[in-house]
Amino acid sequence: MSAMKKLIMLALSGCLLWSCSKGGIGENGLSDEEMDYQKLTQMGTEIKDYAKNKACAGDECRVMSMGSKACGGPTQFIVYSVGKVDEKVLTQKINSYTEYERQLNIKYSRISDCAMIAIPTVDCVNGLCVTK
Repeated sequence: MSAMKKLIMLALSGCLLWSCSKGGIGENGLSDEEMDYQKLTQMGTEIKDYAKNKACAGDECRVMSMGSKACGGPTQFIVYSVGKVDEKVLTQKINSYTEYERQLNIKYSRISDCAMIAIPTVDCVNGLCVTK
């Protein structure tokens, strides 16, 4: 094999390795997309944990939309008690989650079912916020 052919083969091999690593598998064996959605899932879990104390009295129950479908609208709703949750903190967490999911929808050209989900009605029943 001539020196020129060896050089071309080496260059092509390098390009192939570079392109595979560019959007490929990370150190933990997950793709960039899997890592992004793992982060989104973690953010969602933190929000649900933050709002999990649903103890209430009277009209303290609220619901907040969360997430971003690819064609618009929320992916879910969070029920919480204003007596147990700092709404400003919860709003910030949910806004971050929603914006991150919106960015992932664009980044990965996601599509969704475009179905609008109903806003749940909430009430304080036996001292806990529940959906009706």
